[in-house]
Parts: sequence; structure tokens; C-alpha cells
Amino acid sequence: MKVIELVLKFSDFSFTLMIILNSMKIVTKLVFLSTIISSLTFAQTKKIKGNKYEMTGKIINNISLPPGCGYVAFGIIIEFEIIDTNFKNYTNNQIPIIITCPEAYGKDFFEKNKTYKLIFSDKKQTDFGWTIPNLSILEKYALKKQFWLITIKNT
Repeated sequence: MKVIELVLKFSDFSFTLMIILNSMKIVTKLVFLSTIISSLTFAQTKKIKGNKYEMTGKIINNISLPPGCGYVAFGIIIEFEIIDTNFKNYTNNQIPIIITCPEAYGKDFFEKNKTYKLIFSDKKQTDFGWTIPNLSILEKYALKKQFWLITIKNT
């Protein structure tokens, strides 16, 4: 009789333990899922610093990509011919845009004479500095602000 009672108590304990472990798995999954959802929500609602502009433009120069981003954050200035934009106060038909970590887009993403849709800002979106080998391009434009890419896609 004692053996049967022990087996029953052990089976009750095993069943209870199994329910607790399954509940912990569900809670862990829910915590993980809510963390991912809140991260995505934050990323999608992150406020853009400065004024945001949209543009369709064509690259007017050959592109030479800098080294990849790593310990040093590299960027490059690419000049675009403006095809269409909501940036009404800008009167030039060309504009230099700073592209951060351009290698992240792929080796052949940026090509002369290709057309792109861009969203850019007149403020840097990061709190750290960038190494931009062709920064001297900005001199010929004599602009009061620099323009920083936020998103870009081929048209």
C-alpha cells in the first residue's frame, strides 16, 4: 500500500512540476515576444532629428565606397540630381547627401545614373562622429547644413 501511495504522490508531483515548467515556458515566450514587439514599436516610432525631406534623385558621380563600418564609423557623400522633392527652399538642382555605413547596402547598390527614393534630414541622427573621406565635396555647395540619409531605395 505504501508503495502505491508513494507512486501516486510522485505522479501528482510530476504532473504539478510538468504544469509549472510548461507555464514557465509560456511566460518566457511571452516575455520574449513582448520584448521584441516593444523594440519594434520603439524603432518604428523613433523621432527623426531635424527636418525630414523626401526626394527622388539620380546619382551624378561614380561612387568609391569607404572601408566598412566597424570600430570606425565611415560615411560617404553622394551627389544627387534632384528629380522631385518636397524640399521647397532648396534651389540647386543637385544636392550632397551623407550616407552612413554605405557598404551595408551592398557593393553595387549605389551606381552612377541610377535613380533612388530618399528620405533625409538636415541633422545627424547619431550622437557620435563619422569619418567621411570625401567631405570636401560639401565645399562647392557652401551649405549652412549637412544632409544625412535616413532611408533609400531603388526606383
